[in-house]
Amino acid sequence: MHDSNNYKHGEDEEAGVLALASCVSHVFPMALDAAIQLDLFDIIARAGVGALLSPSDIASQLPASNDGAAGVLDSLLRLLATHSLLTCSVSKLESGGSKGVMGLLRRGSSSSEMRMGSHLLSFGNSLAQGLEGRSASKLVYDLNKKISFKDAVLGGANFSQRNNGKSYYDMIISNPEYGKMLNDAMGAHSTVLMRKVVKVYDGFASLGSIVDVGGGTGATLAIIIAMYPSTRGINFDLPHVLHNVPSYNGIEHSGGDMFVEVPKGDAILLKFILHNWSDEKCIKLLKNCYEALPNNGKLIVMDCIFPNNAQTDVHAKYASGMDIIMSTMLEGKERTEDEFETLAIKAGFLEFKVVCYVYGMWIMEFIKSI
Repeated sequence: MHDSNNYKHGEDEEAGVLALASCVSHVFPMALDAAIQLDLFDIIARAGVGALLSPSDIASQLPASNDGAAGVLDSLLRLLATHSLLTCSVSKLESGGSKGVMGLLRRGSSSSEMRMGSHLLSFGNSLAQGLEGRSASKLVYDLNKKISFKDAVLGGANFSQRNNGKSYYDMIISNPEYGKMLNDAMGAHSTVLMRKVVKVYDGFASLGSIVDVGGGTGATLAIIIAMYPSTRGINFDLPHVLHNVPSYNGIEHSGGDMFVEVPKGDAILLKFILHNWSDEKCIKLLKNCYEALPNNGKLIVMDCIFPNNAQTDVHAKYASGMDIIMSTMLEGKERTEDEFETLAIKAGFLEFKVVCYVYGMWIMEFIKSI
């Protein structure tokens, strides 16, 4: 069992996460530009030397019209902290969530720090404007333009709130080009990731069956079953996702809605699923998984884990970049270890443990009670 906050990363992991962090690096200049437009540095500076403000404190000083402003601010400010523009300290709440407080780094005179916003303005704007034309395709850039962090703070945290009620998932269905690009990217990521996972994680051994919830094309299960051919795999996803997916020996494709029911199996896998959803939706899904597992059954969760306190290494930058994407594009977020444990307990699981780390992703196990 590992402590995610004190884990020492190897060179191989550093290289893998550096590649992943590069994929989300575009969100930093966008976040910096939003922070400048919202005067966040000046708001914190006006609180005085050494002052620490919570996202709620800062949101109360903005003309925000939505209840989710503090949540988006939390993601945005934590990202800036990983780039050493702010300090950040995170504490656990009684509810099981976490609360961050932010402050300016005191490295120069007070007067120069008060002008931090203006010093950063030209830098932030040049980086943000430089995004155009440098994305992998015009489609990617057009999508990036929809992710206005300033608008997400002031007018609505959820993508669908800012796009006439059309959710991110609706957009994927209605845009086959983007949907194919996303599926291809996720499949390639799964292949690289899972080839490493099956070498370092032995939790798939001795299973009669395993269900991959939100398994997409089945690439993840294909690697698991290739390593453990006596295990029966069930690749579970929405029916339209499973249209024209490849067939694999030992794997059955099953269509359905995970928020209604999950197929039964000795173990269930959720890889990069929980970070897409709110705590309420996650608990509903986790309860469905609990019901589908036998006594002593195991739910295997693969996701980023947010460090409790702001760190500046590439692992923290990757987790924070993913967090702000999840909070503005979907209704989700990245979570701390304590927050994952709280979700497990609320869904009825007896035991929670962090097992190992692979390329920016932690493998956790939720064990069902007898």
